[in-house]
Amino acid sequence: MKSPRIACLGANRESEVVLQALVAGGANVAAVVTLPPGAAAGVCDYVDLHPFCATHNIPTVDCRHINSSPVRERLAAFKPDYLYVLGWSEMLADDALSLPAQYVVGSHPSDLPEGRGRAPVPWAILEDRDELVVSLFRMVRGADAGPLLLQRRFRLPARPYASEVYELVAENLGAAFCDLHAMHVAGSGAAATPQDERRASYRARRGPADGRLAFQRSAEEIERLVRAVSEPYPGAYAYYGERRISVWRARVETSLRMRGAEGQILRRDGERLLVQTAAGLVWLWEFSEAGHRIDACEFRTGERFGYAVEDEIFALRRQIADLQAAVAGRREAA
Repeated sequence: MKSPRIACLGANRESEVVLQALVAGGANVAAVVTLPPGAAAGVCDYVDLHPFCATHNIPTVDCRHINSSPVRERLAAFKPDYLYVLGWSEMLADDALSLPAQYVVGSHPSDLPEGRGRAPVPWAILEDRDELVVSLFRMVRGADAGPLLLQRRFRLPARPYASEVYELVAENLGAAFCDLHAMHVAGSGAAATPQDERRASYRARRGPADGRLAFQRSAEEIERLVRAVSEPYPGAYAYYGERRISVWRARVETSLRMRGAEGQILRRDGERLLVQTAAGLVWLWEFSEAGHRIDACEFRTGERFGYAVEDEIFALRRQIADLQAAVAGRREAA
């Protein structure tokens, strides 16, 4: 049977892995709609797909907004049978959903209808999941809400970092899309199973500020947050004096019997720092500041991460009072 014409939409590492798998499997990729490098600011996992497409003679359509008329018109010219959405956060409007001859295939790394929405990899780590599901569905209006076409379940390693989970998601998405494509080639399609809305749950978007380490939490929570927002995401961070320090690795300490104030550095061991939390101790390592790696020797034992908020407010109020007094004195002198 003639291979269906596939258009792909994506601009991140997941998109790259899935596209590689489809091409290796002989898929007839008619076009790739993707984000140009100049528009990639703020996309933490961006991958430029243009070189891969050029190597494999796949036409590209540069796109900032999939719902714009010029993009839809250019994509329609390729007459795709299916549009595979590999990694794209923008919701598709009705005109875009009706563009392929058959339908649009969406993807999401959760056991839909559970876990709809944003930041699935960080949330999976924060929720301490030991397995994940990648779901392919027939895309409709609404976040991750269409009938399910195929799901693929896989195990997660113990205490994974975001990059490990991300790569496993990408690999399994690639396998899932290849399985679905094989069904499309065979003409059998995939049974579309409506999602059970009674099971639906939603996850909110996460931003860089959600990576702040609050040592009033437990050591387990601190470690989990560091792992959840590590590469390819912006990273966890803590304040140290006037510095904003990013932290990329963490591990709970269970053997040492030490105690300090929350956020206090209790020990330095090579490039690792032992820090007190509200419940337990945690080792932190791999630090950076403004994008540059820094050594653990820049931190002093006994000092603390974070701010004592009331002390900081008191100091600011004193400074304001002193400034007001100085201004008043100059006015009187004038």
